[in-house]
Amino acid sequence: MSVQTLRRDDDGVDSETDSLAEIAYTRIEDLIVTMELKPGSRVSEPFLVTRLGLGRTPIREALLRLAMDQLLVWMPRRGMLVRDINLQTQLKVLETRRALEMLMVPSAARRRTPEEAEILREIVGRFRALRGGPDHVPLLRLDREFIGRLVQISRNPFLRSIMPLYALSRRFWLACEGYQTRFKPDEITDFHIRIGEAVAAGDEPAATALTAEFLDLVEAFTRYAGTEFF
Repeated sequence: MSVQTLRRDDDGVDSETDSLAEIAYTRIEDLIVTMELKPGSRVSEPFLVTRLGLGRTPIREALLRLAMDQLLVWMPRRGMLVRDINLQTQLKVLETRRALEMLMVPSAARRRTPEEAEILREIVGRFRALRGGPDHVPLLRLDREFIGRLVQISRNPFLRSIMPLYALSRRFWLACEGYQTRFKPDEITDFHIRIGEAVAAGDEPAATALTAEFLDLVEAFTRYAGTEFF
């Protein structure tokens, strides 16, 4: 039996939303973010087939997409490598994130429906429950869900390009855990809570201001930790 989820479109036609390749992409991205696939390491298709329990075809499709999204790098005679971590690359990631995020968040606040507002409040509740926990990985996975939801609510499919940028940012944050004494993890969680609440309330000015402040904090952390660590 194939692993897939079907969604009924507005015109009543069922369409596949989570193909095997999409599942493979999400799970390999998680391995990259959590650094089970280490930065700079070579990617092994046989390992991923065994690790994920998926066939070679969806794995290969996912790897090609991950390379297009710049989470992987193709090197002649070496194959696919996990993109390494360095400060200059991360600053370019944040530069692009800022442009997209300052469009995405206010758009979501402006366009969210009452049903979507309730979904955001439920996600905010989960952020609160995880706040202060010793394991950052569940927060990072919830962050992916949160950003994906904001992209959907923004009603702008071109903003999906922010997702791999966020994956690189989550990995950077996890890699620099030792430098989070100056920048507390709870600060990031608190911003997600406040931004989620502002979007749910349809408060576009507040959501915009909070996003700018949040991105300033992320850039400050990146410059501080990146200079010390890389």
